[in-house]
Amino acid sequence: MLKFVEQQLGQGWVDEPNAPEPQVSITDSSVNVCFRSYRLAQDKKRSGIFGSLNPFSKADPKRDETWGTLSFIGCTRWRWDSTNDHEWYKADGHGRYSGIAPRWGKFYELIGPDPIRDAVPWETIRADAANSRHFLYYFRDETLEFMAEKWSFVPNLTV
Repeated sequence: MLKFVEQQLGQGWVDEPNAPEPQVSITDSSVNVCFRSYRLAQDKKRSGIFGSLNPFSKADPKRDETWGTLSFIGCTRWRWDSTNDHEWYKADGHGRYSGIAPRWGKFYELIGPDPIRDAVPWETIRADAANSRHFLYYFRDETLEFMAEKWSFVPNLTV
């Protein structure tokens, strides 16, 4: 049975949901995806039992925004396709994993037999390795998939 395991970028970082603007670059056997991301900022002026996330506050929480790079190390193949967020929730929605994946807009590792993984064309770097893992990132309008050994995320905090 195919299982979707949601991955966390770390330290509260997530992609910008409305305009992540992903850009892909390849260096040897690493594929890097640079995209707009954010996390809720820690406001040192606020305190009390709710800390910086006071649910009774009418002000929007402040956000740290930057570009981040998600790297797929030991990548053997990858693909980039479009995702139609308006069609996602329809019973006959477009996309290979519509109706199977828990939610669009998330980063997953797919574990288990996947009979439809190879039903689409991929950009091949080299043959899959025994330790290749299947990763899938649903951005708002793009779907990126990777077969890689591991991944890492680094926010560019100097921007």
